[in-house]
Amino acid sequence: MAVITTADRAIQVYSLDQGPTEYKKIESLLKYQHRCVSIFTDKSKNPNGFAVGSIEGRVAIMYVDTTNPSVDNFTFKCHRSTPQPPTNTQDIFAVNDIAFHPVHGTLSTVGSDGRYSFWDKDDRTKLKTSDVINDQAITCCTFDSRGQLFAYASSYDWHKGHEGNVQTKKNAIYFRQCFEEMKPKQKK
Repeated sequence: MAVITTADRAIQVYSLDQGPTEYKKIESLLKYQHRCVSIFTDKSKNPNGFAVGSIEGRVAIMYVDTTNPSVDNFTFKCHRSTPQPPTNTQDIFAVNDIAFHPVHGTLSTVGSDGRYSFWDKDDRTKLKTSDVINDQAITCCTFDSRGQLFAYASSYDWHKGHEGNVQTKKNAIYFRQCFEEMKPKQKK
């Protein structure tokens, strides 16, 4: 499967089994520009859906073949600041990348706020959010094939234009053990 997002909120899904053929067109659940897309698999390791991240600090989880899309497909907010009194305004940051854990099926998001978050899409809960890393955006992330390591890069992502690029800030790549903290929480 391949998933392509377009400027008009359209999503095109392609089957790659016998050469690329368009399989389905879907309208995005997100209202603003898409920034990233990542495919997830079922328990048999067959692709069955995808996550799309946007500039509005929101992620959509969408299944390709579902009998009940209004129940199964959903969005959630992420990469936002805590509202501060008295105005209760909130800073909203772009979701720069999404990666799915190869063993647990949970996911990570990284954003322009300089944080990573771990999520359980099946339970629709947050597992963990980091502190700000390196005082810069986190631009991309991935897991190793065994799901032991989480790698992510911190650098300027140009969301503030060339004026926001501070030459003295250094780009960095980080690795952390993640297998246990990416496990879905046990249901009570």
